[in-house]
Amino acid sequence: MKNIFLSYSSKDSAAAVKIFDGLKVAGHKVWFAPKNILGGENYAENIEEGIEQCELFVLLASKHSIGNKLLKVEASEDVGNEIQLAKDKGLKIIPLTLDNSLVSGAKGGNNYHFSRKQRIDIAVSLDSGDFSPIIEKIIATADAIETKSLDLQYIETAERDLIIGDFEQSIRALGQYSFADKHVARVEFIRLIANLLRKGIKNLNISEADEFTAEFERLRHTKMASSAAYMLAILKLFCYQPKGFKNTIEDFSALKNSVKSFEPIEVKYRFVADKLLPADSQFAIEWLI
Repeated sequence: MKNIFLSYSSKDSAAAVKIFDGLKVAGHKVWFAPKNILGGENYAENIEEGIEQCELFVLLASKHSIGNKLLKVEASEDVGNEIQLAKDKGLKIIPLTLDNSLVSGAKGGNNYHFSRKQRIDIAVSLDSGDFSPIIEKIIATADAIETKSLDLQYIETAERDLIIGDFEQSIRALGQYSFADKHVARVEFIRLIANLLRKGIKNLNISEADEFTAEFERLRHTKMASSAAYMLAILKLFCYQPKGFKNTIEDFSALKNSVKSFEPIEVKYRFVADKLLPADSQFAIEWLI
């Protein structure tokens, strides 16, 4: 049995009742506004308490709940608040799509957030009235989702975007959230390397190169020291020297030796950073030997 929070717009109440009934029949405990909030009670407090008690957040995603940019329909403020609370708590979130609003452009950043999640189309079940396959799929999907903090979910999404070369999306993912202190250095490194790849190392002027250098130098005093040193060596050899820019970056050997006692740069970051190098470069090999 799972504790489930069902989030929906009041304009989709008919569909919400059917999902609620299906989940209840299957033996799950469902937090459902008409049932759990009595007249005169504080809505916000009850919603927050309900989300705190649940492990799974099921969203009825429609133009009424998440908005639709193409149709110029505004998202529900209440649903938006519920989504944010679920994100903050790190709940597993499963969207059930009533229409194509997620595809055509949900409002409030939801298009980006939920485009990365496995969503379930329930239109056929609404027409047929048979919700048993949907209920089974909700639970199977929830069981397959690895529970991670919201910080890590955003970071890993940004890293995936970085690896596949979608630098703008990587930057956008990190820009939508405030991270715990223990993750800040990692986030700043991802943002820096994404911006550097987006601009192109050959296109940097002296001012831009100096700004990147200052930021990577600062990260040498964090757990990202090895990654930062690697990037500084790349900047020195493939930006400053070819362009004749003056700089105070240590030479290759000094940078390499400075992080020998640290954990080496992670393979995923080296893979991404190496996109800045010429195809025939031996830089990565020389750094590792």
